[in-house]
Amino acid sequence: MENFKEISLDDAIQLINENNSVLKDDLIDELNGFYEVAGKIVLYPRETNLENLTVGNDIVLVNGDLNVTNIIEDCYQVDSSMLIVLGNVNCKSLITLSSMYLMGDLNAANVILGDSLCDHVLNVGGNIVTKTILDYGHCIIAYKKITVTDVFSFNSIEDENGAIEQNMESEELVDEITEIDDDEKMKDLGKTIDYIKSGGEIFKVA
Repeated sequence: MENFKEISLDDAIQLINENNSVLKDDLIDELNGFYEVAGKIVLYPRETNLENLTVGNDIVLVNGDLNVTNIIEDCYQVDSSMLIVLGNVNCKSLITLSSMYLMGDLNAANVILGDSLCDHVLNVGGNIVTKTILDYGHCIIAYKKITVTDVFSFNSIEDENGAIEQNMESEELVDEITEIDDDEKMKDLGKTIDYIKSGGEIFKVA
């Protein structure tokens, strides 16, 4: 496993400025706010390869590409969290309930699930490529192109060409992942998360 170390807020900001991404200014503003709560930043100093990545109270900064064999998940045992990657991200599935800034491309082979009660954003400086996006109340932004087969969206997904419209209705979601109440609200987010973590890959009724 790649070693990581704690760094100061100033050191983190210096690395972000050196990266000079389109996301830089917004990221630094949000980083300052998160740091007041978390008080700790852990740095993976180079390209990083992991089986899984779970982000909790500590702000996680990867100075390079991040390659995760299985799942990237945030907001572990906390109300909000922050992941910053100064390169490309490759994973099987991504589950985000809080704030992520990914400077390069995001390739999630299986699914991207986002839900923060519309409070947080998945910001991607490059392209997003995935099979399924499940937006249960999140904001997903790619500054280049989003390539996706199936989209279910409660809130906002957009790329350089504008909004990405959903092409899956709630009644098309497989029973294994969710229940929708009479007001078209999610009843059990945990059901979808458990399904993804158990290796589920089918989200749309055939």
